[in-house]
Amino acid sequence: MSLFNLFLRGGILMWVLLIISFLVIAIVIEKYRLLAKIQKKTGRLMESLNSQDGLESSRSLLRIYFEDSPLSIILTKLYNDTFEDENLLRESLESTAVLEIHKLEKGMGWLSTFAAIAPLIGFLGTVMGMVRVFMNIQGQSQNGIDISGLAGGIWEALLTTVGGLIVGIIAIIFYNDLVQKLENIAKEMQDYTVNQMIRIKQLMSSKQL
Repeated sequence: MSLFNLFLRGGILMWVLLIISFLVIAIVIEKYRLLAKIQKKTGRLMESLNSQDGLESSRSLLRIYFEDSPLSIILTKLYNDTFEDENLLRESLESTAVLEIHKLEKGMGWLSTFAAIAPLIGFLGTVMGMVRVFMNIQGQSQNGIDISGLAGGIWEALLTTVGGLIVGIIAIIFYNDLVQKLENIAKEMQDYTVNQMIRIKQLMSSKQL
């Protein structure tokens, strides 16, 4: 029996799981594409900033890269601050970083939801199939139970659980990997921002001297 025939035997909820699997694939492809793009732009920005030797040249560079990546937005705020209240600056930078990471997380909630509900939908399909099986048993009780028909009904009912578990497992694997990538990006931006704060202080101190 082909996979397509097994899919059809699973019933209408298999189509629901198929739609969810397509949505999971679309979200995963889009998030990996976006994160790869962000990492490339962030690396290019870091390399360019590291080659600058003054505040004005760094500010000019950031005007070019502004809104090109989350890091450029954070650093633009940092380089345009007067450093009169460092605690307030840190809070402002943290708030901006949280907002930018939140933008990158767009769609992750749906991926987490699909990972959770896919197995439940599969289990629902199995329960519905088992209900039909026992209804058939009740109808056959007077004439004797067809064991082969009973076994066929049970394994067909279990198909949706298999499908739901497959979709759920794939979704949770990609979800966890994407979360890890987002955490790495956030830590990288935080570390680089702190280093740039130290660099700005040193440049401002040397100008005063």
